[in-house]
Amino acid sequence: MAEITTTEVINGVARKVTAKFRAYDSPEEAFRDYARLLKGNHRYAQAVAAAETENAQAFAHHLQRAGYATDPAYADKLARVINTTVRVQRALA
Repeated sequence: MAEITTTEVINGVARKVTAKFRAYDSPEEAFRDYARLLKGNHRYAQAVAAAETENAQAFAHHLQRAGYATDPAYADKLARVINTTVRVQRALA
């Protein structure tokens, strides 16, 4: 575990808090654990289904609605990152 100072939005107000996060030995290990978390927790079932059948925007919004992050702009930020990554991958293919 790693303790990190992060910004969380609580009752509409951004606050600095110290939170515990999992620590990994490699990016691969982190991504595998993230996938296990999403697929293994019913709370994220709609997000997983959207990832398989819809688009990045739908996935991100379902993830946010399920309470994955406190940032009210989280879904839009995540969707932009996913879409940018997809465009770069396509350009390099």
